[in-house]
Amino acid sequence: MEVTRAAQLVVGGADRMALTRQVRAGSLVRVRHGGYATELGVDATERHLQLVAATWPLLGENAVLSHASAAVLHGLPTWEQDLTKVIVTRPEGGHGRAGTCLHARLGTLEPDQVCQLDGLRVTSLARTAVDRACGLSYERAVATLDAALRAGVQHSELEHIVRLSKRRHGIGIARAALAFADGASESVGESVSRVVIAQVGLPEPALQVEIRDRHGRWVARSDFGWLEQRVVGEFDGRIKYLGDEASVADTVIREKAREQAIRDTGWVVRPLDLGRSVQPGCPSSPSPGGFRPRARPH
Repeated sequence: MEVTRAAQLVVGGADRMALTRQVRAGSLVRVRHGGYATELGVDATERHLQLVAATWPLLGENAVLSHASAAVLHGLPTWEQDLTKVIVTRPEGGHGRAGTCLHARLGTLEPDQVCQLDGLRVTSLARTAVDRACGLSYERAVATLDAALRAGVQHSELEHIVRLSKRRHGIGIARAALAFADGASESVGESVSRVVIAQVGLPEPALQVEIRDRHGRWVARSDFGWLEQRVVGEFDGRIKYLGDEASVADTVIREKAREQAIRDTGWVVRPLDLGRSVQPGCPSSPSPGGFRPRARPH
């Protein structure tokens, strides 16, 4: 799925009309004007990386990939609707613009806020996380900052960037999300679940709780735990129930056996079902799904 610029193909012997015929025949696909691949990426993330590869040679030396484009390269959470354009940041004093394939923003980047990834100039992981948090809903900002902390960014580094960005649009959401962020959350679903738990007024849970039997043998690890009540909460995303009938049945059987093993140790298991709220492209309006922690029965 390597992307090649039209100029390179012409140098290699193809003419513009030949490229058009190949696109019509399906042997080439147009990633953007002047950029071609043998096939498009299988998902929005891969297609965005192709769009970056097709666009990067057209950018000047002062452009730095940022926001959602940088998030893809750093492995931070992204949502499909964020990946339709390559996003770059250029120094203030230039010209920002939004086109069909490119959104150029203006902004000041400190030297330590720019790094090299795969030969591309990209905003640092910490700067990318804060940039993203400023433009997302609160729960998605939490998920993004959780992921940055999990990847090794220090909380103090994120705080420093937030302080420097006090006049930016959306910085209030980023500041509140950072105060709530916790690198122990291991997925977007767990991050959004934590937000839901707080929104419905439940006590703050412990994260990644190890469950052991009375002999001290490891049984399972749960997403959330209320230790005094001996209640564990599990993020119940739909994605694990996707696939063919046999694989889904196997997943359900293993999940039920795991939950029973936890219950056999004296813990109560409660699913936190967010349904489609954490899926890419879906509204960020999670529902607690009837989840309530209850004291251990006697």
